[in-house]
Amino acid sequence: MAISSLTLSNFSRSTIQRVQTQLADAQKELNTGRHADVGMTLGYVTGSAVTYHTQESSLKSMLETNKLTNNRFSLMANALGAVRDGADDYSKALLNGSATGTGVSALMTSATQGLQQIFGAINTTDGRAYVFSGTHSDTAPVKSDTTALTDDIKAKFLSALGISDVSQATADQVTAYFGDDGYAIPPSTTKHSFKNDFETSWQTVASAAGGVSTVNISKSEAIETSVSANQAAFKNSVAAYAMVSALGVDKMGDDARKQLTMAAQSKLKAGQDGIVKLQADIGVRQNRITAANDILTKQIDLVGDAYGRLEDVDSTEASLQVNQLMTQLNVSFAVTGKLQGLSILNYL
Repeated sequence: MAISSLTLSNFSRSTIQRVQTQLADAQKELNTGRHADVGMTLGYVTGSAVTYHTQESSLKSMLETNKLTNNRFSLMANALGAVRDGADDYSKALLNGSATGTGVSALMTSATQGLQQIFGAINTTDGRAYVFSGTHSDTAPVKSDTTALTDDIKAKFLSALGISDVSQATADQVTAYFGDDGYAIPPSTTKHSFKNDFETSWQTVASAAGGVSTVNISKSEAIETSVSANQAAFKNSVAAYAMVSALGVDKMGDDARKQLTMAAQSKLKAGQDGIVKLQADIGVRQNRITAANDILTKQIDLVGDAYGRLEDVDSTEASLQVNQLMTQLNVSFAVTGKLQGLSILNYL
């Protein structure tokens, strides 16, 4: 069987191509720590590796969602803290405002500012969604203008007491209207109360209530991610500011104004208690997210170890293989060079 220099040259070139392919795969394995072609290496076990990767992606997605949810809760907590701080200041104004003179002026100023501040807190947004709007996160929970609310409250107050100006309200009428039983204009027996009237007044500024949104924070646990602006805690706080801001207490008699400020204090206290409960509830949810994240992180580590046992290569072995293939490639180049230098003319 004759062997020509052309045959040897072709064989050498095919060897170089094969070694170059093997070297590229070996370098890829050395750089990534994984088999260059996982499917070809694992064969029928590839399905298990794909399943592990899918599980890992799902777990990492939950971690990212939990991060966003926790940021949302932090915004809620900050907004509730601002509402609570404002209520503390307003409580002091209510105590001072039951007297005449400058106390009344400060009381009305505090009520107006407090109403605007709490509306701003309720409309807190993370730049993409309103955090107190539930499933209607693209809609502001309340209108930014408080005028519609205060105007409606004043109109219902005057109508319920059968008067044309707040200066005509008596202490007994104010006490009855802001009490739970309400006030009936004689001789009528139909009673009107601030509690019921405020519910309809609230609708003049509140958007349609959205449902409570939920999210899975782990494979087996879901939590509510929203707090509705229609919570009693918010409405009681708003009512405390609005009843003073709307009714012009500077025009009331001392006794009537005292009864009004006492009613406002009662609403404010109920609102403050509700805000504290909401803050505590959000804190509990954040703790649940932290605990879920710890579990998710451990699960991700376990899944990573599982597919790592299938796909990972030994770095030392991969490095040795790269060196061996590079040596083999250099030898093949040298042999090819010598073969190309062969000529029958050298022997004639």
